[in-house]
Amino acid sequence: MINPLEKLEEDDPSPFEADSDDDGSEELQEAFSEMSRETLLAFVSALLFAHVGVMATGVGLLLVAFNGQWLLGGAIAVGGIAALALTGWIYRWYENAK
Repeated sequence: MINPLEKLEEDDPSPFEADSDDDGSEELQEAFSEMSRETLLAFVSALLFAHVGVMATGVGLLLVAFNGQWLLGGAIAVGGIAALALTGWIYRWYENAK
């Protein structure tokens, strides 16, 4: 049987250890400094609402389907759908503002 780890030398750094010289923070700072505030705000807002919308819709539908909690599950699912609709609105607003 072939051992894939036998080819690694003892002096090779682990690919999972962070190298202190190349942590990428400088590139990240440069990217954020070049980005406009409006773009960053639209991206973060859309990302947040998309995640909340998907989670709330899923949890609400699971509550309805498996627990029969129509009122609570339905309200959570509708809130999730509203968050997803708000995500779409933010995207269209940003595209029109450009």
